[in-house]
Parts: sequence; structure tokens; C-alpha cells
Amino acid sequence: MPTAPDVCTNLNDVQIIVRAFEHCQVSWNTVRVSLTTNSRKSRIAPGSRDSYHHGDLQPALIDAAIDLVRKTGPDHLSLRAVAERVGVSPSAVYHYYPDKDSLIDGVGNKLFAELAEMQRAALDQIPGKSARAAKLRYRELGRTYFQWAYREPNLFRLMFGGFCKVKKSGRHQDEPAFVMLTVALDDLLATGVISKAMRRYGEIISWAAVQGASTLIVEGHLPEAAFEELLDGLELAMKVGNK
Repeated sequence: MPTAPDVCTNLNDVQIIVRAFEHCQVSWNTVRVSLTTNSRKSRIAPGSRDSYHHGDLQPALIDAAIDLVRKTGPDHLSLRAVAERVGVSPSAVYHYYPDKDSLIDGVGNKLFAELAEMQRAALDQIPGKSARAAKLRYRELGRTYFQWAYREPNLFRLMFGGFCKVKKSGRHQDEPAFVMLTVALDDLLATGVISKAMRRYGEIISWAAVQGASTLIVEGHLPEAAFEELLDGLELAMKVGNK
């Protein structure tokens, strides 16, 4: 039978072992928490929602959507793909765009604005009130439109391939690009290039012809050079209408 000193010694050993075990358990819990935290951090991509300040996320989502469409086409655009590209949760995208259609509308608004700005910059390079200047501006509007479509075929398909919802209220007449076309046609009328009878049909003829030719060329049904032939044909048609 162990003596009293032996019992005390054994109890001390047990206490030491217990304290050591508790220390190891605390240390392991600390390591486990650290590993979990680091793992979560590693799953958050650069440019995550934590890095976006108020007002930064929405334009970033639009830019990411444009980049996706440019590379993979409009058929592969989704809210989840945009969220993954930006590095945020899908719920962060839903806060601004509750569905795919609303995201496409946002993309379309930006693209239409950029196209209009390109056309405006091109027209600024052709000043003057002469008939020649008016004809050059009219041609340049169509040419800039086509050049953008040819350079950005997937974005062009998104805008005019049935993905963007078309508003049939006639409000397109207030869009900057349409206003520039109207002004160009008014200049053709003022300088005697077209008649009042032809002016009545100017917007529909111009828009339909440029849109149709751009689509046919982008989809490979006509060669690129065909667009300048279209512009020549439009100019002749305008002159014929003035006789």
C-alpha cells in the first residue's frame, strides 16, 4: 500500500498532467480558430465587397458584365458569373440588380451612352454649315455606329439581338444618338441636300439601313467593305428624293 507521501506525489503528478492537457487543448483551439479564419480570408477574392466603398460596387458590376459579354457572348451572362468575377456574393448583386434583365438594362444604358459619345466626338471633327459638311456628318454617324459594332460584335449582339428589352413608347427619340441623327438630317434639309418629302422618312430609312447592314456584316453575311457602299446608296437615295 502506498504511503501518504507517495499519494501526495502521485496527486501532484496528476495535476501536472491535467494542466498540461488543458494547455494543449487551449493551444489547439487557438490554432483551429486561426486556421478557420485564414481559410475564410483566402476564399475572399481580391476586390471583394470589403474593398468596395459605398457607390463603387454598382459600376464595377456593370464593367464586369460588359467584360464577360465581350469575351463569352451575351448568352453566358448571369448574375452569379458577374458576382464571381467581381468577388462578391450573389446577394450583393441582387441588391442592385434583382434579375438578369435589370442587369442587361444597366449594361445597355452604359453602352448606348458610350456609343453616343463616340458619335459626338466624330461629329465634332466636321464643323461647318455647308452642304458638304452636312453630308460628311451624316455619313460619319453611320460609319461610327458600324465601326463600333464591328469592333464589339458581342456587345452589339447584346444590344440588338433581343437581349435588351425594347421600349415601344417612342422614347428612343430622346436618346442622344437619335437626336444627333435628327440634327444631321435637319442639316441636310437646310443645305438643300434632301427635300421636305424625303426628310419625313429620314430617321427610319437611315436607322434601318445602318442597323441592317451592320448586322449582316457582323454576322458574316456581307463583307466589311459593303458598309461604305451602303452609305453611297443612302446618299444617292437622299438626292433622288430631292428631285
